[in-house]
Amino acid sequence: MPKSKRDKKVSLTKTDSKGRQQKQKMVQKVREAIDEFDALYTFRFDNMRSNNFKECRADWRDSRFFLGKNKLMQIALGRTPEDEYQDGLRSISKELVGNVGLLMTSRPRDEVESYFSNFSKKDFAKAGAIAPETVTLERGSLNFPAYMMSEIRKLGLTVEVRDAVLELMEDATICVAGEPIGVEAAKLLEHMQLKLATFQISLVSRWSEADGYEEY
Repeated sequence: MPKSKRDKKVSLTKTDSKGRQQKQKMVQKVREAIDEFDALYTFRFDNMRSNNFKECRADWRDSRFFLGKNKLMQIALGRTPEDEYQDGLRSISKELVGNVGLLMTSRPRDEVESYFSNFSKKDFAKAGAIAPETVTLERGSLNFPAYMMSEIRKLGLTVEVRDAVLELMEDATICVAGEPIGVEAAKLLEHMQLKLATFQISLVSRWSEADGYEEY
């Protein structure tokens, strides 16, 4: 009788016993989820924020997410026709590079696609992120309390307190579209309550035992 692909053994090298056990548990959890749920989706994310992702997890509490362990997930799925856990999973494995994750669910396909096509959350941009737009400040009164003068100066703006109002003494460019946002600029944008980052999840592919691998 041919050996089932579900009986694949896991080979983890260059790790101590405790670390090997933890990795094997991770691989086993991924494979158990493949067996439990009807379909597997690969997704790519931008501007990940833990608070926003918690909301997403809550919306899909009857499903299972895996992310942050790409190499282990590749091992769990298999990377060749010989070691893939199920037929076609090696195609999913190749996509597990960078900011990606897996969703295992039994919800209808149209529900999955509708949810993630509309899912996005605005948040504050982190230092190093590429600015989606140019933000400037014109000289004059700022919407900051006067006691913040010292802090605002440390962030690179020339300010003075006049009549208990914090004033910008010269025009300033906080960030430029298409260029990285600096550390000081990121802090200023947060003080200004300008959320330039968008946390998004986009589907990359789908796999099911019935339909096999499909790319979006």
